[in-house]
Amino acid sequence: MKTTNHILVLLSVSLHVLTAVLLGVGLLSAGQAGALNPVTLVLVAAFSLVYLAGTVWKHQGREVSQAAAYAWLALIVALWAALGVRTSAFVWLEFPLVILAQLLLPTGFGLGVAAMLLAATLARTVPDAGWAGFIGPTIGTLLAVFIVYAYQALRQETEMYKELEHAAGVAEERARLSREVHDTMAQGLSSIVLLGRALDKQLGDNEEARATLDTIRATASENLAAARRFVAVNAPPAAPLPTRLHELAASAEERQRALGRALRVQVNADTDVPEPAASVIERVVREGVSNIERHSRADLAVITVDVSGDVSGGVATVDVYDNGDGIIGEEGFGIKGLRARLAEVGGTLTIDGTVLAASVPVEEQ
Repeated sequence: MKTTNHILVLLSVSLHVLTAVLLGVGLLSAGQAGALNPVTLVLVAAFSLVYLAGTVWKHQGREVSQAAAYAWLALIVALWAALGVRTSAFVWLEFPLVILAQLLLPTGFGLGVAAMLLAATLARTVPDAGWAGFIGPTIGTLLAVFIVYAYQALRQETEMYKELEHAAGVAEERARLSREVHDTMAQGLSSIVLLGRALDKQLGDNEEARATLDTIRATASENLAAARRFVAVNAPPAAPLPTRLHELAASAEERQRALGRALRVQVNADTDVPEPAASVIERVVREGVSNIERHSRADLAVITVDVSGDVSGGVATVDVYDNGDGIIGEEGFGIKGLRARLAEVGGTLTIDGTVLAASVPVEEQ
């Protein structure tokens, strides 16, 4: 897009340079023909000042009404016509005027004005130069019209790319916010809910404290649901579940390789499942693999996902096996949080030595 912008700027500058050059050529030609009198000089000065005032006003970013633009163009054309009456030396200013008419006027009117400018030019050039006076201005006018259409096409392309870049930037920011909410707020709220459940068992008969705790848990649960809805709406479309699991396995192998450890993660999952079951399954696998990496001292992990029944109405079973020590000791917050998440969707989690197993209802939402 930078190249396109440079071309647009070059075309705009070229128009002003062309006008200045043709004015200079006209002055030289008029001088050689003896037609450079005070009236002609005044008309040239007026043309230059009006043209310069309009371009400077526009390039300063000031608002220009449609009526003002039309009036400016009409004044420029009138000054050019007055110069044409005095001498044919400035007739070639028709080319930048055709370009301006195409840029400022609607397509039909612009072409009509271009035709009138060409007719006025031919009225001066044909009597003096015959066919050469006809062919030169005609080709020049057609070329000017083509340049404008090319300019407008490039400008439309630039605007389109700007809109696409803006849309891509918005989507990227929404995805970033979604990740931030998922990784911080949602996880924090989930921990609050989990801690609330644990504390509930320790309160005994203290009804006042239990009521306060229930309020905390309810508020955290409501905000956790809102955070998850935000993530679901703003997150970019997820890859199919088998792809996500293979990527997760490859990342785990790469991390262990960087630590000088050998770990092969085998994935047996060929069926995609809809959300939210896919994300829950991914979380089960992620937690299982994370525990294997941190605690198990295994060199082989096997991830298996099977779906019984319909893909949108069955149950997915998830097994994460390792040939190491498995999950030993007390359950940490990761496993407890996973249990809570599975309970929310009607699933279960069991740990049997070196196998972490979960069942997840598959219901499309």
